[in-house]
Amino acid sequence: MTKPNTKILGVTGMPGSGKSEFAHFAEELGYHTVVMGDVVRARVVEEGFEPTPEMSTRYMLQLREEMGETAVAHLTCDAIDILVSEGKNLLVIDGIRSQAEVTYFKEHLDEAFFIVAIHVDPDLRFKRLQTRGRKDAPVTEDDFNQRDESELKLGLGETIAFSNYIIPNNKSLDDFREKSLSLLNELEG
Repeated sequence: MTKPNTKILGVTGMPGSGKSEFAHFAEELGYHTVVMGDVVRARVVEEGFEPTPEMSTRYMLQLREEMGETAVAHLTCDAIDILVSEGKNLLVIDGIRSQAEVTYFKEHLDEAFFIVAIHVDPDLRFKRLQTRGRKDAPVTEDDFNQRDESELKLGLGETIAFSNYIIPNNKSLDDFREKSLSLLNELEG
């Protein structure tokens, strides 16, 4: 459960859309970020494994098999509860993928929870993913398309479609920052 004046923004979008950038912009305004992937990676390390992308994905799927589709949302809410108990009432959840997760967050976080989707044209996302220098960046368009397909199978497309707010991120970083801060300030109003 959340306290009064708590605002929790779940950010969603396809890989390379700018979810982490949005979280950084929110942090400028005092938000704290909980990355769902980090929650999984922390569990992988607790289990004694190397937190590689492959191991994290395998572990996330195992958690979902054992605990249900909302397993990662459940673990994320545990982290959120700790932050709220510490007086942190402005939070961003980075990495929401499925409507089941959204439903879980809405039930657990009440009216404090909103979904913000970041949308980027696929060609631009592919280029951004290739230039950001991460190990899991797609090398070919086929890699990119397969990654998108696996994300969509988790329910990401539906989550984006039913978000409360959508921010396009097809221009410059400055343009995206301006749009993000505008929405964040509007939500504070």
